[in-house]
Amino acid sequence: MSDGGTFVRVTRLSAIPEGKALKVTVGGIEIALWRVRGRLYAIGNVCSHQHFSELHHGTLAGLTVTCPMHGWTYSLETGVALTGSGRVPTYRVRTDGDDVYVEEPAGDPPWTI
Repeated sequence: MSDGGTFVRVTRLSAIPEGKALKVTVGGIEIALWRVRGRLYAIGNVCSHQHFSELHHGTLAGLTVTCPMHGWTYSLETGVALTGSGRVPTYRVRTDGDDVYVEEPAGDPPWTI
């Protein structure tokens, strides 16, 4: 797994149901790992609104997730808020068989974005 970043094994692909998310922790950072239409998306689990750490429990609609606390909606592809403002970080995801790897976060904590 070498293409510029460090990837960390976080779970098995079979552990993530279609249309659902799994909360994983990489380098002390919570990440919501979503499986949508057979693809995996990794975004910061902390809403940029009031730093509520529950995006993995959000409501999925297409390729967006809505925070269950105050309703801010984020793109799973870009992390940009579609309602509200700001963004959550996104992370690259790789698979190798049933193993799922997420790019290790670098830089400032996600709530400073």
